[in-house]
Amino acid sequence: MDRRITFFTLKEFVAEQMNKQQYEGFTICHLQKSNMTDIRSYEPMRTDSFGMSIILKGTLSMRIGFSEQEIHENMAFLHSPTTIIEFLEMNDDLEMISFMFSLDFAKKIGMFFQGKSSLDFLFDNYLKVFSLREPVVKRFVVYLEHLREVNLSPTPTKHQAEIIKSTFALLNYEIESELMDHVIGQVVLSGRKEKLCLDFITLVVDQFHTHRSVQHYADCLFVSRKYLSRVIKEVTGLSPLQIIEQTLMAEVTAKLRSNFYSISDIMQQLNFSDLPTFSKFFKKNTGQSPILYRKELLT
Repeated sequence: MDRRITFFTLKEFVAEQMNKQQYEGFTICHLQKSNMTDIRSYEPMRTDSFGMSIILKGTLSMRIGFSEQEIHENMAFLHSPTTIIEFLEMNDDLEMISFMFSLDFAKKIGMFFQGKSSLDFLFDNYLKVFSLREPVVKRFVVYLEHLREVNLSPTPTKHQAEIIKSTFALLNYEIESELMDHVIGQVVLSGRKEKLCLDFITLVVDQFHTHRSVQHYADCLFVSRKYLSRVIKEVTGLSPLQIIEQTLMAEVTAKLRSNFYSISDIMQQLNFSDLPTFSKFFKKNTGQSPILYRKELLT
């Protein structure tokens, strides 16, 4: 049975803190099991933001990028607007610090990611979980705490925008210097099956707007549909069709939650031939019609 993918905007995710911030485009928050009650376990979700979370204490079991991971102290995970994540289990003593920001904010402060910059590489290549040396964790926490303090200041301070931009840039440089070798090493060392899985997910994220056939992706990857299905299931626990439909569903849900797109716009952008076809797909994943879903959002 397919499951509904919940979509959170950055504002919704930390609504209470957002009301106290000077800037809306990013947030840093301390998360513990006790203040994550709004996040349901075993429910796929995604956000409209980029983010990095560092586990400071305890253990978190989650599914990220369609792969189940156990993340513990001094490990980090990344997510982007295209990443579907699912929290499975968490220790009672779980503590982590999370940094989330919108692409608009990154552009606004002049950190728009182009080419092969470190964050562009990290966020777009599906290597979502990695270990950090303890000194690196301490530095990252210092940078993040500083950003949080500046942004939560009740009144703007002199050069506040410049301080935020510089600290943000420093964090970017730290990621580049500390993590790129590790991530590139993972790419080089990953096996053929993992490489095929990464290539498949990359293609899906790039082409799901127009291509929903498993055979299409098998042809693009020069393997049989049967082999692709077996490998993807072995590596991720999901079938290729489930990954395609979950990725599509995340996009549909995000657009329905936005006031910028009509249902007709969404159907056209995502190449649904007619409303009955679109409604059937949406109801399969949510149990309700897209029209009713949008009405509930507006009430």
